[in-house]
Amino acid sequence: TLSKAEAVKQQGRQLRGNLVRDLADTAHPFDNAGYSLLKFHGIYQGYDRDSATERKQRGDEKHWQFMVRVRIPGGRLTADQYLALDDLADRYANGSLRVTTRQSIQFHGVLKSGLKATIAAINEALLTSLAACGDVVRTVTTVPAPISDAVHRRLEADARRLSTHLLPKTGAYHEIWVDDEKVTPDEEPDPLYGERYLPRKFKLGLATPEDNTIDVLTNDLAIVALFEGDTLTGYNFLLGGGHGMTHNKPETYPRLATPVAFIEPDDLLEAAAAVVRLHRDWGDRGNRRHARLKYIIAERGEEWARERLAEDLGKPLEPC
Repeated sequence: TLSKAEAVKQQGRQLRGNLVRDLADTAHPFDNAGYSLLKFHGIYQGYDRDSATERKQRGDEKHWQFMVRVRIPGGRLTADQYLALDDLADRYANGSLRVTTRQSIQFHGVLKSGLKATIAAINEALLTSLAACGDVVRTVTTVPAPISDAVHRRLEADARRLSTHLLPKTGAYHEIWVDDEKVTPDEEPDPLYGERYLPRKFKLGLATPEDNTIDVLTNDLAIVALFEGDTLTGYNFLLGGGHGMTHNKPETYPRLATPVAFIEPDDLLEAAAAVVRLHRDWGDRGNRRHARLKYIIAERGEEWARERLAEDLGKPLEPC
């Protein structure tokens, strides 16, 4: 049986749900289905905890507010983009910009009435909040060292290419937040994510053997780029990392990504998409606590995963 979250995604018309309708009602929070779908747009709904008890005693509604996360591949921003985000923090959020451990920036304290304007302004700065949260490939991280040699330039470029390639294709984001126009007449399943997207979130990082500052093995897909001098020779794909566990649930556990396959330089994007499809097709959609890619790899093994990826790509794959 599918979990409730799966039904919400399936009935969400490619992440649209009733978000447009409910956005117009600024007096009330989004319902549970809206709350789930908002995450795919980079938004979490919450309330101000500091005032909650006092408001409850007065019989008042909670003070609802939102966190908005920006998807920034490798955490690379231009000065203009940073200034635009800094300005937004004062205009629509609580004046703070939170830098996350996964190279994103988050706004806190955004009100429902300012949500659309915030997202539109992020879009104007040539950034997006789409897929910064939700059951999709999240912000792609890479080593942050400010070095502009061939290796680091390649890692930065790969992070951007992967981020674009693995972004959901739905027109819902633009329709709802940016220009109100129906971009896509149809609501076909996403070519990569399908109708129900992934069973759980999917984290991806890029590192080199010499620099693992991002703790690459804690990702669902850890990509280690191999160079001889300045020449890229390929990538080691390690699958199934993740920190998460649920207290007192021994069937949930943290796990480091394990070596699965060596990928040729030209196959990077398609091979990464193949790992996403592996998670999409084999992940547990009945129990969200057992839905991350790490459980598939732990239970079925690295060789099984390499065979699945080879089938998907239509060519044999070597071990790392």
